[in-house]
Amino acid sequence: MNYSSLFDEKPESWGLRGDPYFWDYLKNRADGLDDPSPEALEAWIKREFLVVSGEELTPATMVRVEQFEHGGMSSGGLDGEWWLEQGIPMLKERLLALSAAT
Repeated sequence: MNYSSLFDEKPESWGLRGDPYFWDYLKNRADGLDDPSPEALEAWIKREFLVVSGEELTPATMVRVEQFEHGGMSSGGLDGEWWLEQGIPMLKERLLALSAAT
């Protein structure tokens, strides 16, 4: 199964300006996943967030990640609340739909 396809359609809005770059980072790494459950997918995203930011993913986490900086005052920022409230739930729903279709 091609898990990077979970990331094909990008959200219409983001938390901070670095979130789309983290989304792309996850897409590039997703094909290495085994058949994850929604819970395993969430745990993987949280681990990757920690790897790139050095911070735990919590609703209060707002961290700047140098590799996701591409100019501008808020460049490179990751929004933990957005990931926990919107990004991860969206990806889990997509995974369930993808699993049901196969």
